[in-house]
Amino acid sequence: MPEVASIPELRRICQDPVRERNDLAGAIYGSRISIVVTALFLRLGLGANSASRLMLLSGSGGSLLLLLPGWWRVAGLVLVMVSYIFDCVDGEIARYHKIDSYRWAAFDYVHHMIVKGLAFLCLGIGLYLEYGTVWAMAAGGLCSVLWLVLMAIRDLAPALFTKKIVLDDRRALNPAYLRLVENLRRLPDAPAANAQADAAPPGPEYGLRPWVVRTFLVSFDLVVPLFLAAALFDRLAGPFHLAGAFLTPVIVLIYAYAVFLPLHAVDLLLCAMTRGGLRDELYDLARRIESFKKR
Repeated sequence: MPEVASIPELRRICQDPVRERNDLAGAIYGSRISIVVTALFLRLGLGANSASRLMLLSGSGGSLLLLLPGWWRVAGLVLVMVSYIFDCVDGEIARYHKIDSYRWAAFDYVHHMIVKGLAFLCLGIGLYLEYGTVWAMAAGGLCSVLWLVLMAIRDLAPALFTKKIVLDDRRALNPAYLRLVENLRRLPDAPAANAQADAAPPGPEYGLRPWVVRTFLVSFDLVVPLFLAAALFDRLAGPFHLAGAFLTPVIVLIYAYAVFLPLHAVDLLLCAMTRGGLRDELYDLARRIESFKKR
């Protein structure tokens, strides 16, 4: 078995370089568990590719298990959580060996599309098959589509920037492009991305603030533990009736997300289209491209 650095040293090598960009799920449980798995993989001589394959296998397999009732649903949710741990592990192993691959970055992106869409769809269908609740299946389908929509909204600015600015050979005739160039000339230069790298804080600061609560509720990797807790409660307490409706904690939760996710998506679109969010992202991308060219 090859020698591997200690856990604290692995954290310094594998996690500290990206700690500022760590998401809320990683700060709460992902990075705490993944580093132990990373150490085991390194001792066994397993590479980042193995973790990536296990990520897709556990995520898609766990999602399909959500079609089944009872403890199968619990097992499926556990596997989807395990998939997130492997998602952390493959990046940590890559940083340990100082390797990177855009091919595997694309694989990671496809994995997120498959698992996030499939998990809610299978959960909704599974609830219908077990309890005969058509509305639960509809809610699962709606949530499945909305998670994909949220991914598209997140990537809206880079996609538009690439298509309309970088790849458009006739952009000089586009008034929107000319306006962007003129406005960029008037704005102060953005600070260099790496200017204060050595003085960067060790990680993001989280507290009980409104944006943190909202981030918690819309993070897929934090939503899954909520559904796992609800599924366990289902096994212990069973279904109940409220105002004549047949409900379980999992059904209540999927109904809640079928209401919350559309509101969240609409708010993000309004922010992008009417509050300058999309414009600011495009300007930021243009600055980054210019900074990249200079370096």
